[in-house]
Amino acid sequence: MMKALLKKNNQPGSALLLTMFIMAGMLVSALGGAYVALISIKSGGVQAQSTKAYFAAEAGAERLLWEMRQNSYVYTTPDEEVPIFEDEGIFSSAAAYDVYFIDWPPLTFKAVGSFQNTQRSVEIRM
Repeated sequence: MMKALLKKNNQPGSALLLTMFIMAGMLVSALGGAYVALISIKSGGVQAQSTKAYFAAEAGAERLLWEMRQNSYVYTTPDEEVPIFEDEGIFSSAAAYDVYFIDWPPLTFKAVGSFQNTQRSVEIRM
């Protein structure tokens, strides 16, 4: 009878230890899931910045094409350092663009759009 009482007294301690291990495993898996969700949110923000920079570059390319059609823009020698067009504050956001004359023939221009810390470029060949 005494042995049965001693066994009964040892069981609550092992149940507490087993419960602690299960809770620790659940905590580790919950923290892992939270980390994956955080990385996903950050990458979504980077994708949004990249898309806005791309559309700014597209706007620069469209302006170049418009200038060539409407104002008969005359190009000079290629110079990758000096933009031929720059954003003049037409965007309400922080997006901007620069357009560069790269090479000829064929006529090659590069429009670089930027938004916050992200840059994207579009190349036009004619």
